[in-house]
Amino acid sequence: MDGWNSGVQEDDADIGVRAHCLRVATWSSELAGAIGLSESERKLVEQAAISHHIPAILVDDQARARLLAEMRLEADGEQPLVAEDVRIVLESLWGRRPISDPAMGQIVAVLEISDDFDQYFESEPFFDASDTRDECANSSVEAMLSCLRVPNPGDISRIVDRLPGLSRAADQLMQQASPEAGPRQGEEFAAALRGNFVSSQSRPIWNHSLELAQAAQMLARNCSVEVDPAQAFLAGLIHDVGRLAFFSMPAEFSERFRRLTAGGCPPVEVEMCLAGRCHGQVGSETLAQWKFPHDVVQAVRWHHHPERSPLALTSLLYLAEFLTDSHEDLPSYIRLQTACRRAGISMAALAELRNQDMDELESLRFLE
Repeated sequence: MDGWNSGVQEDDADIGVRAHCLRVATWSSELAGAIGLSESERKLVEQAAISHHIPAILVDDQARARLLAEMRLEADGEQPLVAEDVRIVLESLWGRRPISDPAMGQIVAVLEISDDFDQYFESEPFFDASDTRDECANSSVEAMLSCLRVPNPGDISRIVDRLPGLSRAADQLMQQASPEAGPRQGEEFAAALRGNFVSSQSRPIWNHSLELAQAAQMLARNCSVEVDPAQAFLAGLIHDVGRLAFFSMPAEFSERFRRLTAGGCPPVEVEMCLAGRCHGQVGSETLAQWKFPHDVVQAVRWHHHPERSPLALTSLLYLAEFLTDSHEDLPSYIRLQTACRRAGISMAALAELRNQDMDELESLRFLE
């Protein structure tokens, strides 16, 4: 990463803008459906969202023609860059055209809210809990949540309470845990939990958790900040326990979650939108009930937001997510730097660890 040149950074910026536009299109489509816009209006706002970062001069046919003329380039036979109805939406969004009717006002509002909503999460790594966020973005977040949220926090808590098998396994783990835990005990921890992930939905979570636990343990052995490798393994093994609660949500949650993630919206942001909290927060509440160590509880809570926790263990879990290519959250170079600094590991060392095999517990994986 330290060797990036300006050309690569520009390419990455282009990729980032395209990904943002696709996410805004997905959020816009879901929001449009939730507030009752017609199918044609939903398609229109999707198309406008995909194009909303195109420079305005390229959307304005007359301005583009003048620019080409000034550059002494031919424009004969050239097709418009965007369709006429999309151009009207974009020009209304940019304030270059008055909003013609209430229907257009709704379409523009959906696009504005969705754009602000996605940018809110893109900017999260730059803020901490004490910062005052942009009022426009906050109002957009509230509008999106009010339209798309499915359960209330109480629903999730009741679902977490109905995980007795995991509770018993976790209690067994805590009784067996010791400061001198070695590789054999880590394997015993994993074997004790594995039986709770046998469903087709939960098997991918188990395989990911097993891989991440090994990555976290490897990081603990290679970072300059003192972190118990056994505790890092345990935290990695149970870091996604909160995801199990979302499997028992109403069908509306599952359907929206599937549509939004299929459209490129990261699972963590989708959980926050639909449920008001992410799997890290839900999992930490579960682990606190089961009397897990405070550091493990906090690390699980913030493992997608290392900037919000001073614990090196939190940063190790974030870096382990990076090593295992989980793609559960928006990529963030700021968060990656923060996590490396707090865990005491360089970006170069992290890159070397990424190439190491983590298949010591292959026998405990489920076949996919």
